Amino acid sequence: MNRLATTIAFALLTAPLHAEGLAPSLSDWGGAGLMLNPTARMMPEGTATGGVTLVGSLHRHLFAGAQLLPWLEVTARDTMYPNWWGLSDPGLDVKVRLLREGPWWPAVAVGGRDVTGSGYDLPGKGRFAGEYVVLSRRFWNLDASLGLGWGRFAGGGGVVNPLGGRFAHDRDPNDPRSRGPRAWFTGREIAPFGGVEWHTPLRGLSLKLEYSGDGMRAERQDDPTFVRGLPVNVGLAYRPWPWLDIGAGVEQGKRAVLRLAVALALKDVPAARPLPPPGVGPRPEGRPATSEEVLGDARAAGLPARGAVVTRERAVLWLDTDDEDTGDFVPARILGRAARVLADGAPAEIEALTVVTGAQGLDGIAVTLQRRELERALRRRGSAEEILRTARVEPASAEGPPPPGRAVWRFTLRPTLEQSLFEQGVPYASRTYTDAALSVAPWRGLVIGGGVRINLASSVALLDTQALPAEQPVRSDLALYTARVAGIEHLHASWLASPAPGLHTRLSVGHFEEMFGGFGAEALYQPPTARWAAGLDLNRVWKRPAWDAWRVDGLDGHTTGHLSLYWESDGAARTAVLRLGRYLGGDWGGTAELAHRFDNGVRLSAQMTWTEGPDGGQSRIGGRLDQGIALVVPIGERPWLPDGGALEVATRTLGRDAGQRLRTPLPLYETLVPAGYGRLAGTWSRLLD
Repeated sequence: MNRLATTIAFALLTAPLHAEGLAPSLSDWGGAGLMLNPTARMMPEGTATGGVTLVGSLHRHLFAGAQLLPWLEVTARDTMYPNWWGLSDPGLDVKVRLLREGPWWPAVAVGGRDVTGSGYDLPGKGRFAGEYVVLSRRFWNLDASLGLGWGRFAGGGGVVNPLGGRFAHDRDPNDPRSRGPRAWFTGREIAPFGGVEWHTPLRGLSLKLEYSGDGMRAERQDDPTFVRGLPVNVGLAYRPWPWLDIGAGVEQGKRAVLRLAVALALKDVPAARPLPPPGVGPRPEGRPATSEEVLGDARAAGLPARGAVVTRERAVLWLDTDDEDTGDFVPARILGRAARVLADGAPAEIEALTVVTGAQGLDGIAVTLQRRELERALRRRGSAEEILRTARVEPASAEGPPPPGRAVWRFTLRPTLEQSLFEQGVPYASRTYTDAALSVAPWRGLVIGGGVRINLASSVALLDTQALPAEQPVRSDLALYTARVAGIEHLHASWLASPAPGLHTRLSVGHFEEMFGGFGAEALYQPPTARWAAGLDLNRVWKRPAWDAWRVDGLDGHTTGHLSLYWESDGAARTAVLRLGRYLGGDWGGTAELAHRFDNGVRLSAQMTWTEGPDGGQSRIGGRLDQGIALVVPIGERPWLPDGGALEVATRTLGRDAGQRLRTPLPLYETLVPAGYGRLAGTWSRLLD
């Protein structure tokens, strides 16, 4: 076996690349891989996965995953298995690609299963925890992988742990120290694993053969009569359609495996079709259009126009950008169409066309385009890149406030499915509801909003939180709120302003969310063209009783607030957020978030929170971690639904008391992103669409 592994490793490291573009398939555990074994492969960026795997009478894996970045895979998983306590084993699985495959080297990835190790300290918890390093390389239609595993991946043993020292202690599945960050890459022994996936000539069908180092030590401890079987697994994967992944096979020569999963490429989700672009005629020789006429033309073209000023000296159009309201998620296209409206109506002598962005009364940026460059591009004698060379970007305050306009009304629907795969006592729990929200901005800066939540179905009463009720619950009494058919989800008044370039503020009062109401303030600083931002929010809120949607419990007050740091990728398609502060339970800690938004408006995000737990110690329910993956898809234009709104499917912890953030109305960063420079710059190539 060692000679075979050495031969495979030499081939992986030295043979040239012969095949590209073969789509990876899912493993039985939900991430890209073979069967039991992971590989260094990644799904296409922006892929959301979910499914179930049945492994004989032994295991049932429920999973939901996200390929948030080209090199980062995150999978939420809950595994059910026969045990004395009737509990499942939830875990968060993560894989990071360290090196992309090249002409003369393999892809390299490192990862782990159940990397957080959160949950009850019971025997067997963390039995699936393990870490690995794996190499993958393609040879024509054959994809080979070879790796070294720790923990669960090394149950078969075979090689002394080369890390030594504190890493070399025994990793007993019945010991709580065998899971979580303190157990990473520990164990007396490690084990090799590997295999191949052959992509057959039949489109979408591949065959898998692997050697596994999993010795199933935990199962043998539970049942002395348990027999592991052969360390070899064989199976197939079939994709009849790009979004459906079916797997079948035999593990260890004795257990049949069946996997059914979906893998959605979110960037390919159809977006709502925008209206045809407005036409641009010859420069007017007689009476040019008035400001009111230009404003009317902009609204007729589907633009979120707030005001216009067209004179012999200037041509300016103000937009109140809101993605879900307009249904257009390409800021450059909105900008280009606004410039077309100005070019069609402005006096002939005007050369500078200025479009000012904003959101809910906050200042965005002012972009000035040269009319001549726009006209050349529309006659196919120029391009968006040439327009950019002569464009000028300034803070929106450079053009002053827009002229007084009419009140802005918005109505949105948000059907939502929240599901949990993170409880040991309940493998799967969920709630389904729809939020119907109405807001009005009677004048610039003031927003009054309210929403009704209609609960459709819920099984959260089965959660572990009901077994050990907390004396002062934060969200562990969630079942009381899902039991009512409908209630006031939020009702607030907010004042938003931009007192200085790059500085934005919000003051809010009212019922902020389903469980809490009070008052709060937020400030955000982001220079107009910067890729970073810093914010601070402070709130004093009280619990809203489940049986009375209007009042708050004056004896159950909470002070919460966070310092938030934001970092955008080029084009603001991806955003990373780090928050540090005090949570609703009085616990202190931090939250890391990562979000990816596509041009069709689909948003994929993940977050993880670690705190000290309420009362300064381990949380009574679920541990100190709060985590989740969320997928938001715009509703778009439907004949039976309003234009605004979105559909959300989220896999997250439900009913926890630790690490709970307040869901504030109109968070500044999220409100401003559609009006900011980052996303505009990232979509500039579509200026002329």
